[in-house]
Amino acid sequence: MPNTCKDCGLVFESTPRDRAFYEELKLPSPKSCPDCRSLLRCSHRNERSLAKRPCSLCKREVVSMYAADVPFPVYCHDCFFSDHWNPLDFGQPYRERASFFEQLKELLARVPRLSIINKQTENSEFSNYSFANKNCYLTFGSHYEEDCLYGAYSTKNRNCLDCLWLYECELCYECLFSKNCYHSLFLDHCEDTRDSAFSRELKGCTHCLFCANLRQKKHCIFNEQLTEKEYAKRVQAMELDTLSGLAKAKRLFFEELPRRFPVRALMQVQCEECEGSTMTNCKQMHRCFFCADSEDCSYAVQIDNTFHATDMDYMGYDRSERCCQTIGCQGLFDCIACNACWHGNGLKYCQSCFSCSDCFGCISLQQKKHCILNREYSQEEYRRLSEQIIAGMTKDGSFGNFFPAALSPFAYNETMAKDWFPLPETDARKRGYRWKSNDEIPDVEKVIDAKDLPERIEDIPDDVLNWAIRCETTQRPYRIVKKELEFYREMHLPLPHHHPEERHRMRLLRRHQRKLWTRPCMKCGKEMETTYAPERPEIVYCENCYLKEVY
Repeated sequence: MPNTCKDCGLVFESTPRDRAFYEELKLPSPKSCPDCRSLLRCSHRNERSLAKRPCSLCKREVVSMYAADVPFPVYCHDCFFSDHWNPLDFGQPYRERASFFEQLKELLARVPRLSIINKQTENSEFSNYSFANKNCYLTFGSHYEEDCLYGAYSTKNRNCLDCLWLYECELCYECLFSKNCYHSLFLDHCEDTRDSAFSRELKGCTHCLFCANLRQKKHCIFNEQLTEKEYAKRVQAMELDTLSGLAKAKRLFFEELPRRFPVRALMQVQCEECEGSTMTNCKQMHRCFFCADSEDCSYAVQIDNTFHATDMDYMGYDRSERCCQTIGCQGLFDCIACNACWHGNGLKYCQSCFSCSDCFGCISLQQKKHCILNREYSQEEYRRLSEQIIAGMTKDGSFGNFFPAALSPFAYNETMAKDWFPLPETDARKRGYRWKSNDEIPDVEKVIDAKDLPERIEDIPDDVLNWAIRCETTQRPYRIVKKELEFYREMHLPLPHHHPEERHRMRLLRRHQRKLWTRPCMKCGKEMETTYAPERPEIVYCENCYLKEVY
């Protein structure tokens, strides 16, 4: 059934599968397209825009995802989970004649919030949405990491820098979607690979450069088999320890490799009846991307261990089921429109609630049930009042939608929405989002332009730790930290010429798109769906042709 999105005006389909799920959860069909629904959810999640500010309770300076000028109190981790305050003290009664979201806005402006989600970490204060990290710096959405810097969405890695979606790797630099790799740089979708660089889709390979789709190979360049001596000679000639050599290698990787070797239309591993890409061990997924170990989900991005659900982003690691319009949650069952809630049941329109059940419009609760707007009720009162609220929201058309843009405490360009759905300031403001003006460039005494840095790391003195470097693209100064300098020296890599956020932006361009195009396989001509747009330079094969090519 075709529908016109109320936000962007595009026509989108509501499938029988969609309608059956909404009926099961007693929700109306959405009026916005899947992308606009995800955009709204992501506009409520800030991972990377961090600042130091005092805890509103103990006054200790902490790292926070909330700016100093937000209207609500912000508590450090220890204060938030202490018994020195009670979130029920901020509760308010529901007023039948007032809009639910207006009442929720009043509550959100008063209740303390957790400064940063950074649990059981050691020496990793500049990390967010992270768990059990040690000696990490500016890592986001990552867990069980050690000595890692500037990474995101990674698990169980050691000594890795500037990486995304990595698992059990060590000494890796600028690698994406790779597993069990060692001492490598610029790898995409590689596994069990070591001492390699500027390659994609390798498995069990060693000493490979500019290669693609190889299995159990070593000493190869552009998939050509070489002797160990010839390989070493040609690698040395590339001068990958210099900035100019690295820049030339990047051009070959991004421009030449796609024209030489085919790519698979969709990245699916051990998947069954799935529509989407970059999925592992999934079944019956519809329009889903960057997912693992999940089943029967629709319109989901970056979820793990989630079942029978729709419209979700950043879900995992504990199992979630029968959820709709959620982001940053885990361990939820039968929940609607929740943000950063863990281990809950029957939650609706809740934020940062932990181990709660049957709560509606609550924030910062722990181990509570039968609460509405942070006020506790009997089971009977809760059921009666929640039905009344749902009836009112259904009447005004807001039930089933996520929190409106006006309720986000963040500016659009501070949130994950800017990574997935880049918008100019004027368009973001037209859609009701705030915008953060560029931060003032910090006033630092000792600054060097990136272009004036020595080519080789061997020529960089220890004193660089006391200088700021001016980014070649954004002109924003950034510093090199000690652990980072040690990494570049161990890997024989030149210092980066771009600010960490600019490097992150460039890495995101290497991801697969969250969109599917129908086009013919460039080998057999069969129609297929792919994340590669027809105008892109890659040689795109269907799964059968790709497997024949590789094996």
